[in-house]
Amino acid sequence: MSRANYNFMPVSWRTLVKAAGVIVLALPAILRAQDGVAEKQESRIEIKRRGSQPPTEAPAEHFTGRVRIEPLFQENDPSRTSAAYVTFEPGAHSAWHTHPLGQILIVTAGTCWVQRWGDAIEELRPGDAVWIPPGQKHWHGASPTSATTHIAIQGAVDGKNIDWMEKVTEKQYNMKPSTKTNAQSDAFSSLLTLDDIRTVAPALARYTKETLADLWKRPGLSARDRSLVTIAALIARNQTTELPSQFNRALDNGVKVSEVSEVITHLAFYSGWANAMSAVAVAKGVFRPRGIGADQLPPASGPLLPIDKAAETQRATSVEQNVGSVAPGVVQYTSDPLFHDLWLRPALAPRDRSLVTVSALIASGQVAQITYHLNRAMDNGLTKSEASEMLTQLLFYAGWPNVFSAIPVAKEVFEKRTK
Repeated sequence: MSRANYNFMPVSWRTLVKAAGVIVLALPAILRAQDGVAEKQESRIEIKRRGSQPPTEAPAEHFTGRVRIEPLFQENDPSRTSAAYVTFEPGAHSAWHTHPLGQILIVTAGTCWVQRWGDAIEELRPGDAVWIPPGQKHWHGASPTSATTHIAIQGAVDGKNIDWMEKVTEKQYNMKPSTKTNAQSDAFSSLLTLDDIRTVAPALARYTKETLADLWKRPGLSARDRSLVTIAALIARNQTTELPSQFNRALDNGVKVSEVSEVITHLAFYSGWANAMSAVAVAKGVFRPRGIGADQLPPASGPLLPIDKAAETQRATSVEQNVGSVAPGVVQYTSDPLFHDLWLRPALAPRDRSLVTVSALIASGQVAQITYHLNRAMDNGLTKSEASEMLTQLLFYAGWPNVFSAIPVAKEVFEKRTK
């Protein structure tokens, strides 16, 4: 079938409006009183705040991989329309299904795959929308390498808005998408697809699909902490190609928006302002489609955590002795704003600040600084097993040489702390 005959493809907003008109005409008028109603009810605006309806895990019976559903609104008589945010982890997707009144999907983050029965997979990016006509068999979900979130809008007939069918086979899921990145997409919108990687390095594609996927499932470090380690390494190395996907993954893994913001701010001091600004440019493109606003970000200034006076006195004395005669300005800025302000900001816990600091130091090859900060991390609550797993995670995001250079330092810290 040629693309000219597809009813199921990414559409322009003008086409979307027309398509939306079809589904609206198929539903009862939302604001019109029903015939035979004895009393006219008072019309009120009903607001559902984001987060007021707890998300649920999608049932394994109808989905492959981890999928989270966050309701936006339910059917509200006389309307038969409902909507939800649906977030798929990399590789997760729905089973085949149809909708009696069709469905609209609006992609807000990541790389979304959609396929109509008998056609090639279509690849969607943030800002893309698709209209799925009534009764059309299809599936949708994430690409193998990128999580995705979309808004799903559908209507119901007799209380039913979906008919589930068989699951998508591995062969069907691994079909090559029919399109590349949307020409209007931001260059930082997501990772390359596995097929993109295969065209250059087939073995790298295999390692990406198998070895890297296994890494993220290892015990010893939570998915949240693995995300903190990973984004710290990418920011430290100014590697922006993977940052959009990893920012989205971090948010999906439980890292708060405020914590992502603080990691970027923190690493401006440990990786340089330019690297932080590159991360800001990427994060802006991730935050916007997820509806993240200023109300979710930490304030520029405010109350700080209490300072450990004994530890700070020891640190300040050491810096003064080693640096004061060479660069008094370094001593000044190391105390304030670094240790008397940044490290005391409450939006990122001291243990997590230490985790991203050590990760950034290892990723950028700053071995001489690791001893102090790894000890500080463990004083702040990072366990030996977590530090060990941090090194394992960094193998793939900072490279073997940087990790092997850091291991003797970590070994010495571990041994001295056990004495």
